[in-house]
Amino acid sequence: MIAVFKAVISSAFAGLLGLDAVQAGQFLFARPAFVGPVLGWLNGCPVEGARLGILLELLYIDYIPVGGVVPPNGTAAAAVGVLAHSAGGLAPSLSFFIGMAAGGAYSPLEYRQRAARSGWNAAIERQIQAGAPGLRSRLAGSLLTENAVLGAYVLCWTALCYVLGRLPGLGVFYPGTDFAYSLMPWLGLSGLYFRFRTQVYKK
Repeated sequence: MIAVFKAVISSAFAGLLGLDAVQAGQFLFARPAFVGPVLGWLNGCPVEGARLGILLELLYIDYIPVGGVVPPNGTAAAAVGVLAHSAGGLAPSLSFFIGMAAGGAYSPLEYRQRAARSGWNAAIERQIQAGAPGLRSRLAGSLLTENAVLGAYVLCWTALCYVLGRLPGLGVFYPGTDFAYSLMPWLGLSGLYFRFRTQVYKK
C-alpha cells in the first residue's frame, strides 16, 4: 500500500515538475538531471535515480525544440525510469530503456496538447477585444491539465512496469540490457564532445 501511495505521489510530483519545461518558471526543474535524483530520493533509490537522470540528460541535452518539433520528454523519461525500478522492481538497466521509450512516446501526446492550446488564440483575442480577457482561468486550466496528463501518463507506465516485473523469465534479458546500459555513459559523453566541438569550430 505504501509503495502504491509513493508511486501516485511521485507521478503527481513529476507532472508538477514537467510544467517547468514550457509553461511555468523554466528553472530547469523539469530536466532529467533534476527529476531523477529527486524522485530517486523520494523512492529510496537516490544513487540509481541520479545515475539514470544524468545519463538521460547527456542523451537528451542535444534535442532542440525548433518550430513544430517536440523532443522526447525528459521529465517523463526520468520519472518512469525511476518508478520502473523502485515501484516496478525492474533492474536499473531495463528501467533506463523503458524510461527512454516513455519519454519518446510522450512527444505525440505533448504535441496534441500544444495544438489544443493554440486553438484558444482566436477566443482569447476576442475576449481581449471585448475587454474581458479572463486569462487566469485559462492559464490555471492549462496548468492543471498538463499536470494531470503527465502525472497520469507516468502512473500508467509505472503500473505497466509493475506487471512486467512479475512476468516469469524476465531476468534472461538482463545481461543484454546491463551491457547496453554500461555503454550509455560513453555514448552520452561522446555526443556531448561532438556538440561542444561543433560549437568551438563555429567561433
